[in-house]
Amino acid sequence: MGLGSFIGSIFGKQNQVKFNEPVVEELNKNLFMINTLAFEAEVEHSELPVVVDCFTKTCPPCKKMGPVFEKLAGEYESKVKFIKIDLKGSPEIGKRFNILGVPTLLFFKDGDLENNVVGYTNEDKLREHLDNLLEQPSGNSS
Repeated sequence: MGLGSFIGSIFGKQNQVKFNEPVVEELNKNLFMINTLAFEAEVEHSELPVVVDCFTKTCPPCKKMGPVFEKLAGEYESKVKFIKIDLKGSPEIGKRFNILGVPTLLFFKDGDLENNVVGYTNEDKLREHLDNLLEQPSGNSS
């Protein structure tokens, strides 16, 4: 039992995130918060293209990006899957994809990373990236 779990058990927080099992929390119909262990199943094995918002809770541009990401998740339902991953709780993803700044958006198609965008992205730019992702032929890494 780690220190966080120990403290949580003392203060009665039973819903602590477990770091040894996949976590997928549905935030909206097409918006999910995951941890590293759920990444493979939710992103790399998704039948839909996926956009992953890599963020931290203390990052002001990340907070500004949240409503834009949420709005487009609704608009692209059944076309693109929207995933959020907190890099503080899942640093392995940051290392794996060499993420040096947040927010970073990762765009996947058929399990392959097709594109990434670092920094705040407004609604029009994000929509443009999503449309490009949908137009790309499968397995076209760039």
